[in-house]
Amino acid sequence: MLLTPNWRDWYHFRHQQECFKSGTAFEDYVSKVLELYHDDYVNPAPAGSLGDGGCDGLAESGSIFYACYGQRPGRLAERELATKIRTDFARGLSEWDSFHTWKFVTNAPVGPEALRAITEIQVLHGPATNRPLNIRYINKERLWKDVVGTFDLEVLNEVFPGAPGIENVELADLVPLLDSLGAESAAIDTNYAVLPVPMTKMDYNELPEHSRLEFNAGRRLALRIDRWYGELSDPGVYDANGERFRSLYQSARAVTSVPAEILERLYVSIAGPNFRMDGKRANAAFAVVSYFFDSCHIFEMPPQAIEHEEGSGAAAH
Repeated sequence: MLLTPNWRDWYHFRHQQECFKSGTAFEDYVSKVLELYHDDYVNPAPAGSLGDGGCDGLAESGSIFYACYGQRPGRLAERELATKIRTDFARGLSEWDSFHTWKFVTNAPVGPEALRAITEIQVLHGPATNRPLNIRYINKERLWKDVVGTFDLEVLNEVFPGAPGIENVELADLVPLLDSLGAESAAIDTNYAVLPVPMTKMDYNELPEHSRLEFNAGRRLALRIDRWYGELSDPGVYDANGERFRSLYQSARAVTSVPAEILERLYVSIAGPNFRMDGKRANAAFAVVSYFFDSCHIFEMPPQAIEHEEGSGAAAH
């Protein structure tokens, strides 16, 4: 099921929910996402009296050392956090000699005492010391920005299954086209000379300036849409989509006479609600709708253009 354009907001909300958890529940979540982020992440199991050596995970051939602390409710979090920072670092430093980056991940608020503990360690292991180290504090926002938010959709869905799919998309068979347009790393065909939007048709239908700009941006993907239709095994799909677009346009026009509102309904019909929350999905929607606009399936042709086409046809015959 295709994800809605606001999938990132949904996943971010789920991440925040995990970060609201306390104790080992939060720490287990951190370990889970770090296993997916690093291909060699290992969280050592406690070994009897040796414990885990203050280590909640090693990655990048042991060069990155993780310590994690989930806030415990009902305790003096600030003092406990400062103590945890100092003791975990001291244990890690004494028992692990491979790391050059130490990262402390927590969902507890960092106040002056905890911050003082971090800066003390940074000073003691600065660039000019016997063992220089990179000391990093990672809160829930940084954990999202640096780790969880970088995952592909497949990985995010593994962490947070059950993302909502698009509902009431009326041209569902165009969803693969939108995906192909949005998945390209280079969003623009630079070797394609973008023609101006047909001004007479735009003027005749009184489309506003922002719609013309959206169309100009979207039309840069026209060659990819040509290729997509050309590679389909069923040559009748294009005509069927064009007829469906015309029907949707007429239905929208029956509801409103405002051109921008008609266009918005067409965008939603193929890309789903909130499509503007995803820049690539929005540009793909602009591309597809402008493609059918230029092929005369939606909106009305100026009378003089119709007469010109009819005259050309008569001359040809």
